[in-house]
Order: sequence, then C-alpha cells, then structure tokens
Amino acid sequence: MLINRKIQILDSTLREGEQTPGVSFTSEQKVAIAKRLDVFGVDFIELGHPAVSPDVYEAVEVLNDLDLNAIKMAHGRAVKSDINDAVAIGVPWMGIFFGTSPLSLKHKFNVTKSEALKRIESTVKYGKDKELKLRFTAEDASRTDIDFLIQVGQLVQNAGADRFSLADTVGCLTPTKTKELVNCIVSELDIPVHVHCHNDFGMATANALSALEAGAQCVDVTVNGLGERCGLPPLAEVTTALTELYKINQNWNLGLLPELSKLVVSFSKLELKTNRPITGKNAFTHKAGLHVKAVVQEPKSYEAISPEIVNRKRHLVIDKYTGKAALKNRLYEMGLTISDQELKTILKEIKSQPEKVSWGDDDLTSLAQSIQRNV
Repeated sequence: MLINRKIQILDSTLREGEQTPGVSFTSEQKVAIAKRLDVFGVDFIELGHPAVSPDVYEAVEVLNDLDLNAIKMAHGRAVKSDINDAVAIGVPWMGIFFGTSPLSLKHKFNVTKSEALKRIESTVKYGKDKELKLRFTAEDASRTDIDFLIQVGQLVQNAGADRFSLADTVGCLTPTKTKELVNCIVSELDIPVHVHCHNDFGMATANALSALEAGAQCVDVTVNGLGERCGLPPLAEVTTALTELYKINQNWNLGLLPELSKLVVSFSKLELKTNRPITGKNAFTHKAGLHVKAVVQEPKSYEAISPEIVNRKRHLVIDKYTGKAALKNRLYEMGLTISDQELKTILKEIKSQPEKVSWGDDDLTSLAQSIQRNV
C-alpha cells in the first residue's frame, strides 16, 4: 500500500518546464520558483542541463548555491563532458540519460545494443568515480524491449547508479501498461525506481500514480504540467491526488499550489487552462442549478475535495442554468431581501438573456432593484 511507503517528488519545472515552446526563465525567476518549490516540500529539484547554453550553466551554478531542503540534481547526457559540468559546479546529484529503444539506438546513436551497454556502463562508472550521486534514465523506456531494459537496469545498478528511471518519452503508456512495466523492473532491481511520464495522450498523471502503485518511489512533475509537447504530470494534480485519494501524508504545503501556479504563469507567459484540475479557474466553480442547489446544502455533493485544502474558494455561477435555490442563496449572501414573486421574476429575466454567461453582484443588484421598483 502507498500509505506505508515513502513517496518522493522530483520537480523538473526549471529543466523540462523550460523546454516548453516559448518559455525561457531568467536566473532570478528560477531562484524564485526553486525557493517556493522548497517551501512546498518537493524532494528533488532538477536545476537544469548545464551544457544547453551559457545562461543555463550560470543558472545551475546560482541554484546550486541556494540553501534548500530539497536535493539538487543536474541533468545531462551520458557523456563525460556533461558529467564534468556537474562536477565543476558541485551539484551533488546528476541525472544522466541514454535512449534505449530500437529507434534511439538506430537513429540517435547508430549503435548496437552491445555498444550502447558499454557506453552506458563506462559513463555511470565515470560519474561514480567523480563521487556523484547518479540517477540513470532509460529514455524511451516504454518502447524498449523489456529484456534489454532489464539488462540496462541491472547494468547501471552494478556500475553504481543510485537510482534507475523509466522515461515514457512520447507518452504512449497506459496506466495498465505502466503498472506492468514498473512491476517488472522493480522486481529485478534493488535500487529505487523513478518514472518520467509525458502527457501526449492525456494520461501522464494517471500513469505516474499507477507507477507509484506498482512500486516506483519517485515521479517527475512540473508546475502547471509544463514540458516538451504536452508536458509532464502537474505537481498540483499528483500531490493532491496522493494526499486526498491515497491518503499519503508527506507534509506537502498544498495551500501553496495556487501561488506556485500563478508564479509560473507570470514567468512562462503561458495562461493556465480554466478547466485545469486543482489550480484552474473552474476547478471549484459550479453552474447547473441542481449542482449549485446541492453544493449550497452539502459541498461534498459535487466536490471531491474542499477548495480550502488547496487555498482556493468556491464559486457559484449565475446564468441561464441557474435555479431558484442558487439565486436565492446568492441574493441572500449579497444582503438583498426579496419576495418569492420577485425571485421568480428575476430568474425569468436571467433565463431570457442566454447571451449573458455570468451575472456578477452589480448586475444582480441592478436587476433586483429594477424589478422591485416596477413591482
């Protein structure tokens, strides 16, 4: 059961998140994000891939100097030069990756399986000789032959790697397939297993949770689900699900999620989808009359979690779908006293204006006063 296990979260907003098309964070912005992630309570913060560009290298240096509780990890290819960068900066952990699928071996590296194994082993040993803590990621693991994937995992474990990560690089796994894959790998290794899920089919969060159910210890996330193409599992979805659905108590500061989300929106210039779970504008908004009536009586009727848990507020929309109970409750909260006949008249007027998708307090006050004068 997950409830009895230590679950870890690796946030990759500063690395994978910056790979989102159109996004480039400054060092100052990365520092601000890292500090809030640390207060939130993530276990690992991926600082970036120093070899990408001078500004990323400098940012990793700055981030590595921060006094954080989270473990700092650099990112890089399975090559000595990338490892040398991490060593020069002084980052304690490094995540190195190498594509293991037939597509990667043929089209990215033009190597045989045997040649790939030799390169992977020598690089891991080189990193360990440099006294780095290492996480090895099998890129495109979900499309790698399972026997070869096990061979890679056992190889890096024997070479001294501290963690083994499975990357669903193109997001083609399903929750069932994820569980089967992770179960298999966990049973063959003694070191902790991580997963890196992409959201190309909209299943990144489900796959991440399935991986944890199957024995993975750590999952990669980003704030607002940023990342290549369709991104990674969002930090908010994974940690709130683990807390509320799986009853995991990791002392994550869920109330910080809206602030983190807004911070990254302001830096990335990418607007958050209104229907994004947990942090989206509509996550705790109710519209249909029967829904609103039930929520007014008992919020659990249409809410899996209370908005207060994640520092959000409930919002009830007034429009053509509104019922009498919802409208009466809203007017009462506004301090307006009206008769039953006036209520019916106000509701009829609202329903006669379908083009108006939301009635604010000022609109309702004006309408109610107009109807009361006429009466």
